[in-house]
Amino acid sequence: MNPWLIIKNVSKSFGDTVALKNISLTVNKGEVIFIIGSSGAGKSTLLRCINGLEMVSEGDIWIGHDHITGSNINLRKIREETGMVFQSFNLFPHLTVLENISIAPNKVRKIEKKEANKISLELLRRVGLSGRESSYPNQLSGGQQQRVAIARSLAMNPKVMLFDEPTSALDPEMTREVLDVMKSLAEDGMTMIVASHEMGFARAAAKKVVYMDNAEIIETGTPEDIFSNPAHPRTKEFLDKILQA
Repeated sequence: MNPWLIIKNVSKSFGDTVALKNISLTVNKGEVIFIIGSSGAGKSTLLRCINGLEMVSEGDIWIGHDHITGSNINLRKIREETGMVFQSFNLFPHLTVLENISIAPNKVRKIEKKEANKISLELLRRVGLSGRESSYPNQLSGGQQQRVAIARSLAMNPKVMLFDEPTSALDPEMTREVLDVMKSLAEDGMTMIVASHEMGFARAAAKKVVYMDNAEIIETGTPEDIFSNPAHPRTKEFLDKILQA
């Protein structure tokens, strides 16, 4: 196995509120890890710590050979190596689709504009949006905007893609569009960590499912283990509520 992301004994507090409690998780290159749990369980905070949007209170995180919670943290490098797709699309409304995708490779990675545009057009093809490069975000559906957001993250050639409830703001048809793109990325070997309630996607694409509750990892296993035969009663109780909803 090839560990690509190592999270070791990570805790995070906001004042007296504990958001993460002694979290340890290893993600191998090319794995899709699916994190489930109720709102407030710590899923988003964990992703934000991996991305450097939040600093850990205790513990260590490595991406490849880079110790991203060490004393000499390079936040820019962390964010170059971790693509982040949020619930809200966070596109620049005054920029075209092509400009939204190409701006970071051009400005941050210093790729020439012509080459950055070429990369962006290929990524638009990959997410099924060829021909929309001159559109502005407000001319796109929610599902199309989220696919642009995925392409924008991919343009930085990240080592890990993080998805924080990427379909929760979308209707079912748009959700399918986004999940199809994510499944394609998984099939292509992209290392991904997905926090979501899309259990069908977890069954189809995840290598490992992690159940979080009250800032802790309660149980980890294969999709078959977790969904068909959860070992912990808290996992079973959560799944009973979700799957019957």
